[in-house]
Amino acid sequence: MDKEKVERRRRNAGSGRGKRRVFSPEVRLKAVKLYLEEKLPRKLICHEIGIHESMLYRWARQYRERGEDGLKARRRVRRVAEAANECLGRKIGEVKRQQPTFGVKRISQWLKRMLFLKASPETVRQALYQQGLMPKTKKKAPRNPPKPRFFERSTPNQLWQSDIFTFRLGGRNAYLIGFVDDYSRYVVGLGLYRSQTAEHVLEVYRTAAAEYGVPKEMLTDHGRQYANWRGKTRFQQEMAKDRVQHLMSRPHHPMTLGKVERFWKTIWKEFLMRGQFGSFEEAQERVRY
Repeated sequence: MDKEKVERRRRNAGSGRGKRRVFSPEVRLKAVKLYLEEKLPRKLICHEIGIHESMLYRWARQYRERGEDGLKARRRVRRVAEAANECLGRKIGEVKRQQPTFGVKRISQWLKRMLFLKASPETVRQALYQQGLMPKTKKKAPRNPPKPRFFERSTPNQLWQSDIFTFRLGGRNAYLIGFVDDYSRYVVGLGLYRSQTAEHVLEVYRTAAAEYGVPKEMLTDHGRQYANWRGKTRFQQEMAKDRVQHLMSRPHHPMTLGKVERFWKTIWKEFLMRGQFGSFEEAQERVRY
């Protein structure tokens, strides 16, 4: 290594203790003018300032594109970006503390839909790691895990899923009857009742169909409100009248109705378990809301 490079590294190390040096806009402007206007040799300019030739080229390009502002805007942009990332990280931590059941994907979607903040699931995961809200855990992958089968319709109203969720409310059974669009997972129909009759299922369906239109297909389980091995149920007659193809899941296989089953899990953990209702009518009103 020649003496010139050794001396340059020694001066850089002595001035910054190994850290990257930051040059003021005045120094950058002076270097660029010496290079572009006074035509001094670039090696001489870089030697005197203690920079690499590639940095001088970058300063010259910024000066040609944006003038003097191009030599002083980068630090400000970097500071603004760092401040924005820090603010986003704090907001991610706030959401996780307020909603401890939310995962990284749910937080990412919530920020986008509620606050118009863009944060990928990986960005959310890293922010939670840094704040100690999501400790890293190593999970052993099972040997030869079965591959799940996924399906999803390509447009809204191609397929609805319907199911009934049972839980205890006020010392008695209560039933949530729901219809979920397979494509968007939008809850097109939902009702809370004390009994799970076919009439109540049809009431929720007709309300949903009046508001969002009739689907092409309907997927349900083999519950007595939906199907019967002897003849057609009232629900199947309604499907035939509306020209809706009725599909049924395999017996004892709830994964087929996975989207509506996942909705039951969400509404149970995030609403029903936390809610306190003065009466059944109040519970119905809050479910509708």
